[in-house]
Amino acid sequence: MKHKVKVTVIDKKLYPELQRQYCADPESGACPCYHVGDEFVFQREGDTDHFWHMGLGTLTKTGADPDTVAGGPKMPHCSEAWDAISRYIYQGFRAAPL
Repeated sequence: MKHKVKVTVIDKKLYPELQRQYCADPESGACPCYHVGDEFVFQREGDTDHFWHMGLGTLTKTGADPDTVAGGPKMPHCSEAWDAISRYIYQGFRAAPL
């Protein structure tokens, strides 16, 4: 059965006061791995299953260098972002056959 789930980065927040208080590098700035407008397509069909590879190779659109964006050909999604979105991607695979 063929399944596809599309994820788009629609916003990116930075809370400097919390970053200064809790991060090891209080001046690290915004996450460099995602950019507003990045699009990812997760597929599950036959031997292709992006879910079990933390989205490596799912990036389909970006305005940055794909090699430096999570989900690109060289970098899977970071564990924090993956923890936040993976359950929704998995549910999409279960509920949305194409």
